[in-house]
Amino acid sequence: MNKTKNTTIRTGSEIGKYKQGKIYDACSYAGRDWGIKIKIIKVIRTKAGKLKDYGLSERNIRAAKVSQDSIVELIKFKIEKRKNQAVRFI
Repeated sequence: MNKTKNTTIRTGSEIGKYKQGKIYDACSYAGRDWGIKIKIIKVIRTKAGKLKDYGLSERNIRAAKVSQDSIVELIKFKIEKRKNQAVRFI
């Protein structure tokens, strides 16, 4: 996970899944545990076309693969803590 990432875009069935103030285990879509917990700071429901107003780049907005009129959630989070795991070098 990119150490500087602090926002994510949620679409479709994922809207409403994450709640402000709650702490979640972070994992990949495939289910791989990333070994960190994140705390949801803010959840903003908006249209995809308005994401630029929140400082997201055109590239990040395109990556969400939704139309400009689609409703999305912009989720701001912080890393709450790292789980105790051995460091693995690949």
